[in-house]
Amino acid sequence: MHDLLILIALFTGGMMLGVVYFSGLWFTVRHVKNGKHPAFWLILSLILRMALLLTAFYLILSFGYWKDLLVVLAGFVFLRILSVRSMRRQISTNADIREKQL
Repeated sequence: MHDLLILIALFTGGMMLGVVYFSGLWFTVRHVKNGKHPAFWLILSLILRMALLLTAFYLILSFGYWKDLLVVLAGFVFLRILSVRSMRRQISTNADIREKQL
């Protein structure tokens, strides 16, 4: 039972990493078009998001259990799948609204 709770916590932690990573990406993509230097902001966002993600993965691996990293990665990938579906729905809804306005 104790191991199951640890796995659930690791999976949830991977999902939280995914929320931070993909929310930062979505925020950057939506706001970069209004900025003066879009390439700078895209690169800065990438560096910050990757630094956070790689630091978290490194800390998990520092405990010496690679299976824990796989569980965190599974949570991250699961959230990525959910994020892509949500963003596609949001984009298609916005496109439908624009078509109706024309």
